[in-house]
Amino acid sequence: MTNFLTESEARAALDALPGIRWRPFARNDLPVIAAFYQACETHDENPERTSLASLEEFWDSPRSVPEHDTLAGCDASGDIVATAWAGCNRAVTQKRGVYLGGAVHPSRRGAGVGQAVLRWELAHGHEWDRTTRQPGYGPLVMRLGAPTAQTDVRDLAVRHGLATERYFFEMSQPLTAAAHEPTVDGVRLLDWHPERSAEVHAVVNAAFRDHWGHTDSTAEMWQEQLASHAFRPTWSVIAVDELTDEVVGAALNVAWEQDWAPQGYTEGYTDVLAVLRSHRGRGVATALLLASMRRFSVGGLDAAGLGVDAANPSGALRLCETLGYRQTASTCIHQLTRA
Repeated sequence: MTNFLTESEARAALDALPGIRWRPFARNDLPVIAAFYQACETHDENPERTSLASLEEFWDSPRSVPEHDTLAGCDASGDIVATAWAGCNRAVTQKRGVYLGGAVHPSRRGAGVGQAVLRWELAHGHEWDRTTRQPGYGPLVMRLGAPTAQTDVRDLAVRHGLATERYFFEMSQPLTAAAHEPTVDGVRLLDWHPERSAEVHAVVNAAFRDHWGHTDSTAEMWQEQLASHAFRPTWSVIAVDELTDEVVGAALNVAWEQDWAPQGYTEGYTDVLAVLRSHRGRGVATALLLASMRRFSVGGLDAAGLGVDAANPSGALRLCETLGYRQTASTCIHQLTRA
């Protein structure tokens, strides 16, 4: 399926589902919605879990319009049994991104609810793009992520025109005693310094421009990332050129605490690993990861983790395997792009 329903047609199809009443998320729903996603993700053995804090951050972001982009499906008792979520990124115009994040409770699957949810999400994203598009805007890019083994969702995505675009590996390794701080000729490793935040932001944007799916983040998006409940500045590391004193790389590390109980161990997670092209091949990425591991170990964590694009052009997968990381899970990104 490559032709979208109109949003009104897609909403009518949702409303026609027996025993489910649809309405936008409300902020006071978020604890219940978090529990709903926990039930779905536990059933699906999803390596990435949704936390209440992340939902609250989505809600409170000035870029979010949850009253337009979300729907909660409630049964006759008022319990949430499905969500439809098409999060439109209104801050970036280079690519008009839409995050497809709906879910259906395991007890309600197999009755066409997931198909109706996805059709509404696609229709909503397309309608948002159509009604707000201006000259010079980039393509509409709608993405859905799922565990590689979750074939029901992945088959549904493909049937609706969302091609299989990329595989990402979750990787982890146990930590032992804290190692010495690594060294790199001509490069100095520093703790996180808030006053260098703008420099690090510029380096992260520049370093990822040759990576699949990247779109430069705005200053507002960057500040949201640093203000996230998960970001751990004391675990994060900056690489600086000794001659110029310019930032050339960084490891931004986080704590996805909602994942710790399901996976059975605590873990420091390298959410962003960036090195400028001019400084690649010199061991900077290795040093940033080793320095991160040292900070995780000092913090009393059990393991170090990260996610890797299986087709990353910079050799990140090979580097991580060399350092002892091993794959623990795999997710797949499905994408539909329209100019």
